[in-house]
Amino acid sequence: MNKKGSLNLSIEAIVIVVIAFTVLGLGLGFVKTQIGDIGKTSSAIQEQISQQILDDLRTGNKKLSFPATNLKLATNEESVQAIGLKNTEDSPVDVIIGFQVKSGSTFPSFTSEQTLPFKNGALDVKAKISWDDSTQKLKPGESRVFPVTITAPDRTGNYLYKIIIKKVTADGTESEFDSRTFFIKTS
Repeated sequence: MNKKGSLNLSIEAIVIVVIAFTVLGLGLGFVKTQIGDIGKTSSAIQEQISQQILDDLRTGNKKLSFPATNLKLATNEESVQAIGLKNTEDSPVDVIIGFQVKSGSTFPSFTSEQTLPFKNGALDVKAKISWDDSTQKLKPGESRVFPVTITAPDRTGNYLYKIIIKKVTADGTESEFDSRTFFIKTS
């Protein structure tokens, strides 16, 4: 009888293990599907934002569109944003996108993908922005959206940022094409 009892226990243990692995497999499949759906939703939202920016440029006849006026981020948090540019002139233009942050009475300029140290009052602060900082050629009436990754400052506070679009002439002179300011509030 002991042998038959131990055999029943072994079969029950195997059945429990098989059921456990089946439930685990179904659970992992469900999670994988949900994560895939989140990625698709995120892509769809980014596409809608880009389309809204382009529509805003077309209907408002603006040169520069940046949807955020106030970004609330945690310190060192990254946020992907989009900038829309439109050539409202009758001839092609070459433009360069630039970013600055207020530090006292000055506005130091960011270099793409490099950390910029600056002062906010008495505090030393660091922040970073990544974007395509090469010259962009826009045909007459052409609108385009450019992605930007903003890394929030490493200290809590309220920071004034500025987007500056510079027009570059054939002889290399730069003049302001358009600009916008926005705030980043970190916590």
